[in-house]
Amino acid sequence: MTEQTTRARPSGFFNPWLQLGLNVICVVAYELLLKVGASATADLSHPWSWTGVTSLVSPFIWSAIIIIMLDLVIWLYVLKYIPLSIAFPLSRAVDVLVPISCWLILAEAISPRRWCGIALVVIGLVVVARPAAELEERL
Repeated sequence: MTEQTTRARPSGFFNPWLQLGLNVICVVAYELLLKVGASATADLSHPWSWTGVTSLVSPFIWSAIIIIMLDLVIWLYVLKYIPLSIAFPLSRAVDVLVPISCWLILAEAISPRRWCGIALVVIGLVVVARPAAELEERL
């Protein structure tokens, strides 16, 4: 990162770290919307159901598509300011938040093995967050 990029780094709502958090929230939201939309339109009797195309009649799916497009813009913005080697691992908080959201909102079961996996991801996020915090202090 050049010195000029560092000085010009936005703050407030446009802080790239805040935008990274917004990116994670968008991913969780669109994953839940995709699940609800796909479940609501599941119809094995339709000849095209195996393609997933039949889900396009759901407003949940279209809402998810809009959020996916917004999330792409947010992600590109984040990558302008945060190194990919930091941003990508931190964005994997979705690997914790999506299953927990499905458990809380959709009443999906989480097996003990999956809970262990979630715990390992949390540990990994903590390990990655430390260098991110040090990077933030230098900027």
